Amino acid sequence: MPVTSARTQGPLIALSTDFIRAKEYFEAIVASSGDLICTTDIRGRIIYFSPGAEQMLGLSAAEMVGRPCHDFYAGGRAEAETIMRLLRESPDGRVRNHELRVKASGGRVLHASMSASFLKDGRGRVIGTLGVAKDITDRVELELRLREMTRTDDLTGLYNQRYFHDRLREEAGRAQRQKRALSMLLFDLDGFKQVNDRLGHLEGDRILRAFSRSLCDNIRREVDAAFRYGGDEFIVLLPETPTRGAARVARRVAEAASAALSKDGVSASWGAAELPRSGDVSALVRKADAAMFAMKSERKGVRLRGTDLARAFSETPRGRRV
Repeated sequence: MPVTSARTQGPLIALSTDFIRAKEYFEAIVASSGDLICTTDIRGRIIYFSPGAEQMLGLSAAEMVGRPCHDFYAGGRAEAETIMRLLRESPDGRVRNHELRVKASGGRVLHASMSASFLKDGRGRVIGTLGVAKDITDRVELELRLREMTRTDDLTGLYNQRYFHDRLREEAGRAQRQKRALSMLLFDLDGFKQVNDRLGHLEGDRILRAFSRSLCDNIRREVDAAFRYGGDEFIVLLPETPTRGAARVARRVAEAASAALSKDGVSASWGAAELPRSGDVSALVRKADAAMFAMKSERKGVRLRGTDLARAFSETPRGRRV
């Protein structure tokens, strides 16, 4: 009997020791990883929250375990449903490098790249999910800064000429699809060239920046878009705004600019136009340009010259149709 007992206990003890060692080995690997590692049960509630997850989000496992995983998705339940849909549609039940935003302590929101898979038992039944995510906030913010640099005017901080053409096509297309108004303002600074020639480019740059501030202070943030097209030509796109509303905005801008620049002998002529039903953006530009020159021609001592914007659209009159 003792011999049999010894033979029985030996393998069990060895198996138990190997299991403990494997568990400790796995935990050591997970603990050394800076990635967010999280598992959920079949209901989507968190059952494991790794040390890397705690470090990344500044949230403790104690406060996260038992909560729905969508609690720390910036997209909430909709984001969780998207991930589950992608998992179900995937041939191998895996999602790789899915980019999303996650909530962190202190109201921070991080950008993450997540890979996810189903967890299954020995019979192949789904019992939960495993998610592994990397913090890619620095990369995403760098990409955003680089993208912003390619579409921003260095001097004024307004959008530049290249981005204007892209945004005009985008806004005109949206206005047509939604059957909404889209207006454009074209500004040209009267007297700027004389001041720039007489006092130099530093003074000219100051005037351009001052006008840009007047522009930004009198349009809707996150809705309207202001551009420095080149030289002293400025454009504003006003979605969901008819010509009459655009004219009110233009007058506010011109009044603010006059208060800032009248001592320099600089003022602004402007023209407003609304996108025609045809969606012809060349017609929109030509109409705004004509309205601006009608105002400019009424002012004494103002030199009349063609705008870069009008020349760009007259060279390719059909190429700008949306």
